[in-house]
Amino acid sequence: MEKLNIYKVEEKDIDTLFDLINGLALYEKRPQDMTGTKEELSYWLFERNIATSFIAEQNGETIGYALYYPIFGSFSAKGKVHLEDIFIKEEYRGKGFGKQFLSEVIKDVLANGYTGMEWSCLDWNTPSIAFYDKIGATRETGREYFEFTKSDLDRLSSL
Repeated sequence: MEKLNIYKVEEKDIDTLFDLINGLALYEKRPQDMTGTKEELSYWLFERNIATSFIAEQNGETIGYALYYPIFGSFSAKGKVHLEDIFIKEEYRGKGFGKQFLSEVIKDVLANGYTGMEWSCLDWNTPSIAFYDKIGATRETGREYFEFTKSDLDRLSSL
């Protein structure tokens, strides 16, 4: 298998990253949820430094991206990361690129002193679930995940 070229996203890569994120939204059957702009993405990634992102290339072709951000466990007093996205274009799947890409992202996570990684996966995404099972990921149980939208935050901030 050919080695991927993996690099950390810089401001000049925002168009490519944005296109890849759109690709994930389409794959997840959620294009309507792709409401962010390139400018907003750039602001949060490069002005606020909220997350770290990588792009993977194979033979000069962009094939995927990953994005993670720090989280903190109060009980363990340890820093981990939340892997928000890891995406390989469909035509490049099943060739070992996902495993290679994830390994490189993990090397960066470890180099930055983090002690773990968590992520979620849509319950219908059986290919990804099978991949995570195959590489030995542990499924977390005993939790339900919740969210607040911006309008929820606005409403609840005046309780």
